Amino acid sequence: MEILSLGKPPRVLSAAEIIDRSFSLYSQRLLEFFAPFFLAGILYGLIRHVTGLFLPPVILPQKLNERFFEWLMSYLGVLVGATSALGITFWIISTIVSGIVTKYASDLLEKGDSSLTAAFNFTIHKLAPLLVAGLISGVLMILGVICFIVPGIIVAVMFSLIVPVIIIEDRGAFESLERSRRLVDKSWWKTFTVLLLILLVTGLLSIIGESVSIFFGPFGDVASTLVAALIQPIYPLALTYLYYSMCTKEEKLIQPISYKPTVMPMPSAQPPAVPEPPRFCIYCGQELPADSAFCPNCGKRIRRSS
Repeated sequence: MEILSLGKPPRVLSAAEIIDRSFSLYSQRLLEFFAPFFLAGILYGLIRHVTGLFLPPVILPQKLNERFFEWLMSYLGVLVGATSALGITFWIISTIVSGIVTKYASDLLEKGDSSLTAAFNFTIHKLAPLLVAGLISGVLMILGVICFIVPGIIVAVMFSLIVPVIIIEDRGAFESLERSRRLVDKSWWKTFTVLLLILLVTGLLSIIGESVSIFFGPFGDVASTLVAALIQPIYPLALTYLYYSMCTKEEKLIQPISYKPTVMPMPSAQPPAVPEPPRFCIYCGQELPADSAFCPNCGKRIRRSS
């Protein structure tokens, strides 16, 4: 099947169709979708390795004395700082890669062709709103999970389309939050189903990949990164198709108002006829009929003036 035959969905797609089309598009451009995630995984692995070199070695003393607690507090401080730095690094890298894949996929669906370089440049240009919107939705999601889990799921569904909205519609951070909420409105169950299917599919593939990577011995980390890079593009691809499906539904709900303009009669092109002035006899002054050649009073012939 050709890329051009995929295009933007001309109708509202079901959750299963969204997942199916995501895999179809992924299979046609496997290398392009795989490469950003693989490079991001290698980069993150190197940063994690370098960060680990700066951690102090763990040497447990034989006695729990005052020096031990001082060392423990110092070590925990370094550990928390390193973990926080790694978390922020992973968040930024994953945001960039998701934006690249979303932009690349949207250009394929709308234009039939795309470029990873152009997608990267555009994502860097929109990195600030992507991070701000992701931070806001992430904090709200964590707070929702703390409040009996269900509110966290609602927030995750409500703001699931912020990345496609920012990338495809070129919107700001706060605009994307409201726009995502409006797109998901009246389609909560479908959005939740798509997110659940993505979680189940990627989770199952991740378990299989991690199980296989065990057999690679010292190259297990590379194998694990490779498997993760193969799985992760499914998420932004599915959200991109979900976004276009929601937009199609929105367009169908907005019916244009049809009306017939009132046709005014066109004025006549010919000017109205001007009545001829009355004629009088030059001999007796009698008013003459319209085409009279003789005066009805005196009987004399009347010459018609030119």
